[in-house]
Amino acid sequence: MTDDARGEQLSDPVPYTTGERVFGPPGGTFDPDWAATALRSHRPDLTHAESVRLIGRAWDLLREKGLRDAALADAVAALTADDRPLADVVAAVATETARFYLDR
Repeated sequence: MTDDARGEQLSDPVPYTTGERVFGPPGGTFDPDWAATALRSHRPDLTHAESVRLIGRAWDLLREKGLRDAALADAVAALTADDRPLADVVAAVATETARFYLDR
């Protein structure tokens, strides 16, 4: 593609569905809607709003306190009325997201 005004070669637009959807430089921006979809794939009984709330809070704990895996699940359990299976899956999704995007 060519920019007619300057005669320079421009790259074709890249669709939003390619590349990283959760982070951008520097340090990134967390998209709780995207992560909530991953959470709901494990717990379809959750509403979207509840999934966004839980994954957003788990992400805050992960980033602010460095919690992951079981330590993160322990902290999330307080948000889930001690529903440990739910806390475990929320922590697993948040931890996996961090491994994929932050630890590379």
